[in-house]
Amino acid sequence: MKKENRGTGQIVEQLGLPKDLALGAAIVTAIGKNELYVENFRSIVTYTECCLCLQTKMGRIRIQGRNLCIAYYNSEELKVIGRISSIQFE
Repeated sequence: MKKENRGTGQIVEQLGLPKDLALGAAIVTAIGKNELYVENFRSIVTYTECCLCLQTKMGRIRIQGRNLCIAYYNSEELKVIGRISSIQFE
């Protein structure tokens, strides 16, 4: 994280503000092994049935599994279904 962002993060914590709103952090919600929601992503980098890579403000999120399918997405949220085996933050 850049030096100026560390200071901003500390201010956000001290004020008790939600990080997703103040810093644009991604929110990843997994429901079991078959459903995943991602909020606050910037773009889809790669998409295959075994790997999905998303660009966020803070870095990339790589989702791996089998039969992955984007059920829907819009400018704010994305839903992935399939057999999810791992979620990596890069």
